[in-house]
Amino acid sequence: VIRDELPQGTRLVSTTPRAEMEGNFLVWQIGALSTGEERTVEMQLMPLAEGEIGSVAQVTYAGQASAKTRCTMPQLAIRMTAPAKVMIGQEQRVKIELRNPGTGDAENVMLFENVPEGVRHASGPALEFEVGTLRAGETKEMELVLTAERAGSVVNTLSARAEGNLQVQQQVEFEVIAPELAVALEGPQRRYLERPATYNVIVENPGTAPAHDVELVTKLPKGLQFVRANNMGEYDAATHSVYWSLAHLPEGERGTVELVAMPTQTGQQTLTVEGKAQQGLADEAKQDILIEGLAAIMFEVRVAHDPIEVGGETSYEIRVVNQGTKAATNVQVVVSLPPGLQAMSADGETRYSVQAGGVVFEPLAQLAPKSNTVFRVHVKGLQPGDQRVTVQVNTDDISQPIRREESTRVFGDE
Repeated sequence: VIRDELPQGTRLVSTTPRAEMEGNFLVWQIGALSTGEERTVEMQLMPLAEGEIGSVAQVTYAGQASAKTRCTMPQLAIRMTAPAKVMIGQEQRVKIELRNPGTGDAENVMLFENVPEGVRHASGPALEFEVGTLRAGETKEMELVLTAERAGSVVNTLSARAEGNLQVQQQVEFEVIAPELAVALEGPQRRYLERPATYNVIVENPGTAPAHDVELVTKLPKGLQFVRANNMGEYDAATHSVYWSLAHLPEGERGTVELVAMPTQTGQQTLTVEGKAQQGLADEAKQDILIEGLAAIMFEVRVAHDPIEVGGETSYEIRVVNQGTKAATNVQVVVSLPPGLQAMSADGETRYSVQAGGVVFEPLAQLAPKSNTVFRVHVKGLQPGDQRVTVQVNTDDISQPIRREESTRVFGDE
């Protein structure tokens, strides 16, 4: 728009192009003026008085400019994968896929992790990793290497942060598996000398992975003598031990082998079993065994003359034997006579007393294992008939006395 005031002392004759009159002003509506374009306006005046004629033109326009700004939004996404199980002591490799699915660049991206229990990382328990700028649509793949240390379930959590308060977190779960080894002994805790004892040696894997190269060793004390073992158990006389080997013991399984030993010494004896396997697995079990001797009393009665006549004499020999492995204590012999026989005398290792019903010997304090003692009783026949003599032996080692009957025939004139 061009505006020009009509000069004083003049009269307007014409305008080119035609202008509009707004009071004393001429106004040309030019419209749009393209880049580099020129427009010329003219006005023709008639002077009415002498003097200067001037023109002050004013140009006005509306300036317009436009600008576009694209708004973008970065994003972060994490995907982690790992094997479902890892053996204790081995490496667990966690694959990390870090992605920016947004429309803008994610700047100053950082990864953070607190290493969970059950695994470890060479750099320590708290990890930081600088990724830098992750462009829109870009994906970076990384690997986290952990070492399995303890059996059980592990939840590994990883978080990513970037400028603009971007933050995302993801988890992956896996199990650390491990074999275990447990050994035990089953068998009698009290045994008698020279009586074989059978023991079951038990090995078990209560873990979550197979145990390999399992070795069992049962160590015998001096008071037990090896007799036999099943399942290819090998006895080593130099170490006085029995050895078994098992290449593979699956998780949750148990095995049992048998050992037979002979007690040879009295007293407290300790049987020890040790188990070993790969990965440093080891266990030990012990069982105390009380070895005692056993007194085993038997006796026999022999008559010197049978039959005898009325008024005749004969004698009974009572031989008491301890067949056991322990000394018998307070061994006492009592001989009961029927009315048709009369005790005349007696002899033995202990004193005796002759009573109306027979002969009673005082107790013998001890009768050593594998030894014997002899008692004799001399009698006279009083009445004809089948006369039955009863011999009774008592010891501290038996609850009921041992009895035996011997028959002697006494005859007389008819």
